[in-house]
Amino acid sequence: MTSSPVRRGRRRRRPILVPAVVLLAAAGLGATAALGGLREAPAEQPPQRRAGEEVDQHLFRTKIENAVVRSAPTGTDDPGAPKERVLELSLRVYNNARNSVPLEALDESLLLIAPPEGDPLKSPEGGRDTGKWRFGDSIPGEGLPGRTLPPKRTSLVVMRFHSNAGADERPPAFPGSLTVELGRYENHEDAFTGRHRAQLVTGDDRRPVVAARVTVPVREEA
Repeated sequence: MTSSPVRRGRRRRRPILVPAVVLLAAAGLGATAALGGLREAPAEQPPQRRAGEEVDQHLFRTKIENAVVRSAPTGTDDPGAPKERVLELSLRVYNNARNSVPLEALDESLLLIAPPEGDPLKSPEGGRDTGKWRFGDSIPGEGLPGRTLPPKRTSLVVMRFHSNAGADERPPAFPGSLTVELGRYENHEDAFTGRHRAQLVTGDDRRPVVAARVTVPVREEA
């Protein structure tokens, strides 16, 4: 008797299990590619503050109290001088250092003072004179206004903005609100001398980092 050959069936392949996470990731990449590739995450916005709220600048703790348009003598030393309309920005500044700090350090940390639209009143490029506006600041007190922030004390600082318009020119309109961008200092050690000094924190582009953005309404006095 002849035995019938044994038929050998094909060996079934086991299904390859692909983790769901991998499938989802692949699907996400495919959708991203269809939409035009990977996009960079939006830059993180600085914290928003309102007038009267404190901003920690490390070297200073600063509150922007108010902004007021009022009439003031054109000559600061002569109360009888003709008056002009100015915008005054008032700040309460606590100097956290152990020594007095010149007011220029605060000026440098106020990176931008500008209305929602139009030319800024202060910018890094313009300094104290932006073309349409110029400003001066001081620490009012008994006698002559000061230019130094005493250590471990809170001082009132007043920034006064003047129009640069000539006698025959129409001055720019005062804004209804201001946006103030403040930088933050850090303690920097000199690699050669070992001395410490305050230095504004900068980003990869070497521009000062905005620690907070404060919105200040502008009030107008008669």
